[in-house]
Amino acid sequence: MLMEKNYVSAGQLRATGYSMIALASIVVLARLALVLWKSRRLQVADGWLLLAWMCFLAMTVGYLVVTPVVYRVDAYEQGEIGAWPDMLDDALFMIQIFFANTMLLWASLWSVKLSLLFLYRTLLQALPDQMKWWWMALGFIIITFIGAIVSNFTSCQSMHAWFTVGECDTHRDAVAEIASLYYSFAVDVLSDIMIMVLPLRLVLSLRLPPAQKLGVVTLFTLGIICVITAIVRVVQIGSRADNDSTPSSSWLAFWGILESGIAVMVGSLPAFAIVYRQTKSFKRYPSSYPAPRYFRQEDVVLEEISTGNRTMLVEGEW
Repeated sequence: MLMEKNYVSAGQLRATGYSMIALASIVVLARLALVLWKSRRLQVADGWLLLAWMCFLAMTVGYLVVTPVVYRVDAYEQGEIGAWPDMLDDALFMIQIFFANTMLLWASLWSVKLSLLFLYRTLLQALPDQMKWWWMALGFIIITFIGAIVSNFTSCQSMHAWFTVGECDTHRDAVAEIASLYYSFAVDVLSDIMIMVLPLRLVLSLRLPPAQKLGVVTLFTLGIICVITAIVRVVQIGSRADNDSTPSSSWLAFWGILESGIAVMVGSLPAFAIVYRQTKSFKRYPSSYPAPRYFRQEDVVLEEISTGNRTMLVEGEW
């Protein structure tokens, strides 16, 4: 089985890792500070997002640690350097890191999905007939995550072959690895679309000016960024691997770091949008309006303000 060449340098891979760690951490910690400041307690959605962030950090640190080994093994395979005393140990270490990081990538992505799903749960409880779709989405997310884990374990002919240098190199193994890549991509995108569609009925029923309704729709469809990233990732990886070669290790690491980091940041963005809308709403509606009724969800409180014969839904106090 042929190994694909590296498409990014070690310096580029490290720069990407450190940059994404910094960006994702700033966004997540800012969201956490915002939650504690406004509500003084964490919600279920926040817990899933924190788990996604921790999985992302563990995965990225793992890739950064193994980067020197990846490029040293590649140099040996290209005939640029000779064998070294600990070469087999280093190669096994690289295999172990990539095996674990594949599952950490999925754990990070699926935790972001669960964070957004629980973000919408209480909101959807106002429409009891819609909760069945929420449960279906939850079931789909759990089952597909298990499927992704199984596909990783079966990417080699056996677990012994997985963790034995040079034994996971048959045509069957290459095909299974590519199949695992495309399976995880398909269910990743499908679950993102399901989560975005869930609150659309409620959004469309809101009596809001078109501009405000568009803003709410945009808030609920931020997951499209994750979909686009997933598509770019699978195209970039899949297009550079054929039936007899595994994807480039550095290329897998590069796109795994990008996709996971972007997903974590996207999962954090609704909180910032809510604060912006809250400030805007308070400026628009004076205190002389009747006391609002609150519909609390994990991170969002929709404030119903009655103004004569017209009812408007806007983000209210968190």
